[in-house]
Amino acid sequence: MKKIFGKIILTAAVVFFMIIVPKTTTQAAVKTMPDGGLFDPSFYAATYKDVYQAFGMNEALLYQHYLLCGIKEKRLPYAGYIYPTPDELAASGTIITMPDGALFDPVYYAAKNPDVVQLFGLLPESLYAHYLYCGAAEGRLPYEGYKASELKLSFSTTGATANVVTEADVIAAVRQAAMYRVTDLTVMSVWQGRLSSETITALVKAQAPFLKTAYGAKITVSDPRMYGLATNPTIEIGVTLKF
Repeated sequence: MKKIFGKIILTAAVVFFMIIVPKTTTQAAVKTMPDGGLFDPSFYAATYKDVYQAFGMNEALLYQHYLLCGIKEKRLPYAGYIYPTPDELAASGTIITMPDGALFDPVYYAAKNPDVVQLFGLLPESLYAHYLYCGAAEGRLPYEGYKASELKLSFSTTGATANVVTEADVIAAVRQAAMYRVTDLTVMSVWQGRLSSETITALVKAQAPFLKTAYGAKITVSDPRMYGLATNPTIEIGVTLKF
């Protein structure tokens, strides 16, 4: 009788565990996250029980844990992922375009910020995560010769205006607006077609995932307005931020 009762309890415990903890499988869906990264939240939660106990199946929190902690701890974002070797990282040490449109040089960032390397390691994803969440606000440069940090918003009673020249300026303008909790931002470009209205709009919209995570802000982008000379028009785009 005791043996039968013990088997019932053991079976119930196994069933309970299988229901509560997501099943690990190599066939689970790998998702493209808002910032362009590949991640399988079900695999991550099932593989790392400590993370699951802390965050449950909240996909956003699981992914944030991976970016801020999991990478430096060499946790896998999905089944079969292989971290690159130091030699492979060194061989790819060039400025790269990140999923949100920003430029980043992991080798330069590592060389200039040994304190970051000591805590986060040399993986480009980890270094870029540090730059997004900490480095940019601390004035660290994403690559040699970076000039976007020189962009300063012009404030008025109705909001702020940013005159942009490069793609990096557009990204910096939106992030500065969020950092200063600006609710109405006007992005303007008057530099002989260096930036098209389509490019500016796409770059602004690409910042939405980062702004939501870093500042809790949601953005709405207006249709571009163009005026002035046809050969050198002024492009004006309105951005509304809600916190």
